[in-house]
Amino acid sequence: MVKYLFASHGKFAKGTESFLRIMVGGKENVYTINAFIDEKSIDVSVREKLAEIGDFDQLVIFCDIYGGSVCQEVFRQVASTEKNIQLIAGYNLALVMEIMLRDSVLTKEEILDVIEQSKESIKYVELKQQIIEDNDELF
Repeated sequence: MVKYLFASHGKFAKGTESFLRIMVGGKENVYTINAFIDEKSIDVSVREKLAEIGDFDQLVIFCDIYGGSVCQEVFRQVASTEKNIQLIAGYNLALVMEIMLRDSVLTKEEILDVIEQSKESIKYVELKQQIIEDNDELF
């Protein structure tokens, strides 16, 4: 089974999980670490969550910020493992949905491809006054 861990500063990870419940349904293979919202240290939070996750075919970990303290601690604890763990930092929701909807073990190359594709989902939306007919598409 592929499992997914979202790790963030504050409640961003929990918010991602909430979004996913709405968009792709509730899944028992989704875990979160919401760091720095209580007295528990980040190293303990990561260690406990990794123990809770248990066995998997692949674990895809999404961290909120590349180089942030959460990502650094996750990296420190999983870098030397022989298990199939993929670590992605600086994720967006398009990336998360694409990876989760594939619902299969992915190679590094497949993940890198999805990362590139997900960058295209970030757009600047011009806020010009426009008349939109009832049948016209907004985007």
